[in-house]
Amino acid sequence: MKLDSHYFSSIISRNGSKELLENFTDHKLANYKSKRNFDYGSYEKNFVSALSPALSRRIITEKEVIKHVSSQFSFGQIEKFVDEICWRTYWKGWLEHRPAVWYDYLSQLESFEDVKVNNPLYINSIEGSTGLECFDSWVKDLLEFGYLHNHSRMWFASIWIFYFNLPWQLGAEFFYQNLIDADPASNTLSWRWVAGLQTQGKKYITYKENIDRFTGGRFSFPDNFVLSDRMTDNYVYYEPNYQVLESNTTNSKNKGYMVIEDDLSFTNVMKDSPILIQSESYNPFGQSENVKSFSNRALKSAKEYCKKNISKNVATFQWSNVEEINDWVITNKIDEVEIISPTVGKFEKLIPSTFKRLDVKSSYFFHDWDKLFWKHADKGFFKLKKNIKTIVSPFWNMPLFNSD
Repeated sequence: MKLDSHYFSSIISRNGSKELLENFTDHKLANYKSKRNFDYGSYEKNFVSALSPALSRRIITEKEVIKHVSSQFSFGQIEKFVDEICWRTYWKGWLEHRPAVWYDYLSQLESFEDVKVNNPLYINSIEGSTGLECFDSWVKDLLEFGYLHNHSRMWFASIWIFYFNLPWQLGAEFFYQNLIDADPASNTLSWRWVAGLQTQGKKYITYKENIDRFTGGRFSFPDNFVLSDRMTDNYVYYEPNYQVLESNTTNSKNKGYMVIEDDLSFTNVMKDSPILIQSESYNPFGQSENVKSFSNRALKSAKEYCKKNISKNVATFQWSNVEEINDWVITNKIDEVEIISPTVGKFEKLIPSTFKRLDVKSSYFFHDWDKLFWKHADKGFFKLKKNIKTIVSPFWNMPLFNSD
């Protein structure tokens, strides 16, 4: 899906993301339910919000989105949009209950190094030169813009697995390295779902007529375009590991706050406190220059926002030089560093091990949104869905909520 320069200059900042949200609410949200699955190739033509790069970093939060859209619509009018906002929350919570899924996926990737080097179809696939018009178009959009319409992501994954017969793990890696909104939960679990590993016995196998219908017939197909209903990996059940999400923060008078690229909301930060913000994207999984650049610009914007609205006492650090954390603690006489609790992914182990090595006291803060939803994310989505209306009701703008 093609994105313009205005979109990229807006989505990296809080104010810009809110403007995009307002535009979507005013011009597209009313038709979201009926038109959300259509991908006509550009942001202007499609009826999706494209807020996911901001939501994945919490440049704008889920609660802020719900509060805004509820000022113009009743719950019943936009229930499908609210559901989709909650899907990302659900995936994140589901993986928090089962972190082994992420680490098993990383281990499985190691066994496919030979495919990366010696399989011509894999190489053609990631270069967008397979000869399958729709697929090659999506690859080129992904590499140029770092974004695909959600329906196109599903088609892409289905073709990758069931038409090209490539390992789903390599497809998930390709997405994670190139999507500007990718996070370990949404990306990995969505690929598992297409492959038939997330919901036992349920795969997603696309077909020409479906792609034709929802793309406006933009692509041509070979006569033999039929996907195979094949087995991928054996289904494995992962027992949920229930967690009690409680912040362990204190009322320390000499507290400082660390802000990382995964959460730029400043939700927990006290005004005029010492704040340490990550200055460059941390990249242990080979994410593309597009992704790194987007994260770096979002971090720069967050720093500017913080200095203007929250605190003048702002410093920066890089994960390649963690002694900068220690220097900041000493300079500001900090006795506790508070940070949003890291989720499964690149920071889950890095943050606690860093604080332990530096011998710096730290505490974790959990978003109320996550605490309310994640306890319902231990099973399928529909357990969580049953509770959405109740959970969002306290911050839904009345009286529209009651007009369903």
